[in-house]
Order: sequence, then C-alpha cells, then structure tokens
Amino acid sequence: MFNSEFIGHCFPTKILNVEEGKLKFFSQTIGETNPIYLDKGAAIDRGYRSILAPPTYSFSLTLEGESLKDKYEPIGLELGKLLHGAQSFEYFGEICAGDTVIIDAKIVDIFQKKGGALDFCIEEMVVKNVKRETLAVLTQTFIMRHK
Repeated sequence: MFNSEFIGHCFPTKILNVEEGKLKFFSQTIGETNPIYLDKGAAIDRGYRSILAPPTYSFSLTLEGESLKDKYEPIGLELGKLLHGAQSFEYFGEICAGDTVIIDAKIVDIFQKKGGALDFCIEEMVVKNVKRETLAVLTQTFIMRHK
C-alpha cells in the first residue's frame, strides 16, 4: 500500500548531461530514421544546437542512476503488485546532445479506488535546462492491485 504521508515528497534533484552516444542509441532503438535525431550535422543544418532528443527521451533521463525498487519501496511500492497506469508528457523546449538537464520529481497524489483494491501514486517530474527554463513536465501513474 502506498503511504499517503509521501504526498508532496520531493526526490533528490538530478543533474544530468545528455550524452550524444546514449541519445543516438535511444533514437536507433526506437526506430527513429529522421537525421535530426541521429546526425549532428543534419541537426545543425536544421537549426538545432546538436542532435535533437526524441520527445520520450526525457523520460529515459528520469530513470538514470536509480531503480524502481530503491526509489519507490520507501513509499510502499510492491513490485509484484505493480501495474502501469498512465503517462503524460508536456513539452516546452528542446533537449539536444551536450545539454545539461535538471530533473525535479515529486509525489503529487496517492489515493485508493475500488474499496482499497487499487492504490494509485502519481509522480510529476519537471525537466529544466541550466537556465531553469522548463523543457518538459512528465507525469506517471503507478497502480498497485490488492486481492
């Protein structure tokens, strides 16, 4: 059961460099073929600072350096009962290879439905650049089922 005392809990801030090699690998893995996601010269020719990150790459950055178990067990997550509920993405700026991003994550809500048969935990992750301009807001919903 998710512990509702964690509503408002902020996780440690992450500061990450967007590495070109990892970004290219991600783009290739998702089947991206547009050269702005794979080739620095093509991206620069199209007006980007460097290789552009595909939209969902920001979510993969939020997973850097942690595991579900280590991050969420303290709030009551039981991996064997976990269901993926939802994910949403709002974009406000671009992320390119060579950028440094700052990620702040917090638990925004914890609640139950179906008479306690389902626990919900909603986390919001804000991705900013070094100027503290918001680049993306990512929201994910974890659901745990109880018998």
